[in-house]
Amino acid sequence: MTAPLLKPPTVWRDNPQWKAETPAGVLDITINLAKPEKDPRAIAAAAHREAAAQSSSGSASTSPTACDLCWELVDADAARLVRSGDPARVVPLGGESWAWWYSPYGYFPEHLIVSASEHRPMSIEPATVDRLLDFVDAYPAYFIGSNADLPIVGGSLLSHDHFQGGRYRFPLMDAPLERIVTLKDAPGVHVAIVRWPSSVMRLRSTDREALSHAAASIIRTWRTYDDPACAIRAFTESTPHNTLNPIVWREGDDYVLDLVLRNNRTTAERPYGLFHPDESLFHIKKENIGLIEIMGRAILPARLAQELPDVKDEASQGFYQVLCATGVFKQNDAGRAGWDRFLAALGAVS
Repeated sequence: MTAPLLKPPTVWRDNPQWKAETPAGVLDITINLAKPEKDPRAIAAAAHREAAAQSSSGSASTSPTACDLCWELVDADAARLVRSGDPARVVPLGGESWAWWYSPYGYFPEHLIVSASEHRPMSIEPATVDRLLDFVDAYPAYFIGSNADLPIVGGSLLSHDHFQGGRYRFPLMDAPLERIVTLKDAPGVHVAIVRWPSSVMRLRSTDREALSHAAASIIRTWRTYDDPACAIRAFTESTPHNTLNPIVWREGDDYVLDLVLRNNRTTAERPYGLFHPDESLFHIKKENIGLIEIMGRAILPARLAQELPDVKDEASQGFYQVLCATGVFKQNDAGRAGWDRFLAALGAVS
């Protein structure tokens, strides 16, 4: 059987969208008319229910009705989504079969979803980066990245391991570098901190293996990293808080990898998250801040469309504040000192 022809939807063209000048540079602002707005607490509750169900069964669910990201193989190259029967293509990533198809929400041109064959929770680990690198080797014109794997800072569906990608140049990709870093265990890898409201490290190399090795070191260090001065705690008892958004694309012969540091701690005063927008910004954005928005493209709720054009500037500047909220190392003296401590933990040399 020939692999199915997939046609990307153009629904993104129907959404109100504009570009806005902010202190972070030009950001993309869109109002999505199709996707329902979700409460972060509902997303977290769903993730907890799924985890509890898997724990009681002793394994990941393989039910064909588990979720919208489940698919079944048709042949070596083709698959179909279990619920809708829509076609998908199969791509080998990290020694596993994954399927990809174009998102029906179409947040941007050629917005695609890449889904694991096993219904298992999302997990950001060194092997994740290797799968992303496999994808851009197979499709060098596309970027690929992952939502974080924890509630509050993760995407809206945490129960099925998946990525998002597409053919689009996001504002983050063009953000300037704040600082060049040398990691002693990363020869051949150019490492930098990006000048961006979220906390981003950028790795670049023609050597895929060296880049993967450097990324693994950063991921492992961040997962267990504490910095009380920046309110960063890796665990509360056995509950993890530190995670990442990994994002990969190709530029000529270079592999480029952005690692966005995330933390989902809550307190009594900040029940929605210390690094999540506070209630003063909920009229702009209350949902989890996921991969696409971290990269500088706002996906704002449909309710705002009723108030255009009056709220256009407010939404634009509000989205910038939303991005600032996600940064674990803020763009100030305290944040720069926090970066210094984390880089020291990584073994950075001057």
